[in-house]
Amino acid sequence: MRSAGLPSTASLVAYIAEHVRGVRVETFDGNAAGPSDPITTIIINSPRALVRMLRAPRGLGLARAWIAGEISIEGDLDHLVRQERSLRDLHLLTLAFPLAMRTSMALGYRELLAAGPTAVEARKIMPARHDRKSDIAAANFHYSRSPRFFELLLGPSMVYSGALFIEGAETLEDAQDQKHLRICRKLKLSQESRVLDVGCGWGSFLEFASRKYQCAGTGITASQVQHARATANANRSITYINGDYRDVLPLMGMTAAVSIGMYEHVGRRNSPNFFQKVRRSLPPGSLYLNQAIIRGDGAMRRLRRNAFMQRYVFPNGQLLALARQLRDMEHAGFTILSVERFGESYAKTIRCWQANLRDNWDECAALEGAERARVWDMYLAGARARFEDGTIDLAQVLAEAR
Repeated sequence: MRSAGLPSTASLVAYIAEHVRGVRVETFDGNAAGPSDPITTIIINSPRALVRMLRAPRGLGLARAWIAGEISIEGDLDHLVRQERSLRDLHLLTLAFPLAMRTSMALGYRELLAAGPTAVEARKIMPARHDRKSDIAAANFHYSRSPRFFELLLGPSMVYSGALFIEGAETLEDAQDQKHLRICRKLKLSQESRVLDVGCGWGSFLEFASRKYQCAGTGITASQVQHARATANANRSITYINGDYRDVLPLMGMTAAVSIGMYEHVGRRNSPNFFQKVRRSLPPGSLYLNQAIIRGDGAMRRLRRNAFMQRYVFPNGQLLALARQLRDMEHAGFTILSVERFGESYAKTIRCWQANLRDNWDECAALEGAERARVWDMYLAGARARFEDGTIDLAQVLAEAR
């Protein structure tokens, strides 16, 4: 793409290099500034990256540019994500937006039109809707990746939730087993147990519980791809159902229930109904454990609705405060027994997933495309940073059906 006749990026490059620690910036028009031995180097490969800021301010435009390859990151992406506040500096924005406007005018209207959503972006997003059709579509958007892609990302355990890194857990697989073991013990599983797993993924928890305690179980997933793999690997005591929890529940004959990483997809509007349906599946005295990502203490203002997450990662995803979860569980007929938080372990889990992705980058990009691989790289870096700074946390809530 031509750079002749375009406004210079020199002032923008110099400001970023001066105010964002450890970062060097290089651009398509030959400007460069920053340390010779940077922690991270931002390379703006195309003027379209600037034009995208006009189509989608507040970070989404730059995310699109990174996904499209118009911006490259060399070095430590995690360091750059931790500098988010510096990158949102008001003076930086007063430099960037006029530059983006002049660049757009120089390139012409067609470039402005072309600088919109990328090919891997979810369309027709309605975050507050949370009806069956939109929720199933959102689940399939996120989970319909190749099973091999998730094997490379998550490792042999195929567990897509925060692990528990405690003494004796040397590897990610060890930590996932420790998490599953703690859940089984909290639920007091035995050979007579019949466990309901709402949002069972690829079946990792039920298979672990069945091996460890010889119990029976039923898992529910809205993802067709997850259901196919879980069913193919299931033993005789485990059954998997492909469908929406609103249509499947309540299920009679259960003695315990668990939901691991599912509640984030339920939404504020459906939270009371979700817990009511789980409660109606259990006789009084039964135990239920809900593990979910929650908003961190005091993080309500910092955790804005994230356009990148909604459009590229979790359409319809919504994180709720722990207090809201506890209130809805109580109203549904549960008595809260305990709450355990271990967000720091989720940060370590994500670090392992990042290493898996980067170690297997070529195969992941071949399976899902380079654009989607970059989406996951950015998503994991951002999620890890939010766990590390306390914006989000992870909670296990154990409750008893009244």
